[in-house]
Amino acid sequence: MTRILLPAVLMVFALAAPAAAQEWRQYQPDGAGYRVDFPGQPTEDVRDVQTNVGPVRMRTSSYTIGDKIFMTIASSYPEGTAMGDPEKNLDGARNGSLQNIKGSLRSERRLNVSSMPARHLLIDMPQDNLADTLMVLDGHQLLQAIYIGPRRTEEPPEARRFLNSFALVR
Repeated sequence: MTRILLPAVLMVFALAAPAAAQEWRQYQPDGAGYRVDFPGQPTEDVRDVQTNVGPVRMRTSSYTIGDKIFMTIASSYPEGTAMGDPEKNLDGARNGSLQNIKGSLRSERRLNVSSMPARHLLIDMPQDNLADTLMVLDGHQLLQAIYIGPRRTEEPPEARRFLNSFALVR
């Protein structure tokens, strides 16, 4: 009897371990203007990137679990930059993303997040991956929440949870 129970108990613990390791927690970096729930503690990288409008401060936060990546990118443009038409800026961000990852746009939905113009994109990537992306233009900041994982015919529930938790904070 003990020989039968021990493997069964070990199997229960083995199956429960991945679920326990995925502890969703709210993440709100100081001064970034957003909050989002990650399935674990993200790592953060902040750097200045030279662009044609001057230095852009980029804060990237990411968490990887298995073959899935959860990421936010906050790009802060210089205050004196004339931002122009927000929809054209989001078109440019979309096109740049497609080009950078060599992806093809599966779907795009225009929306607003706290009255700010936004886009929800599903992008098919090379190597059977999917990028499920939310882009929000908030003044001089382009905020992105991105899930990258195996390609499926529909949006994965963990991607939906991550993107739906994204909110602007003032």
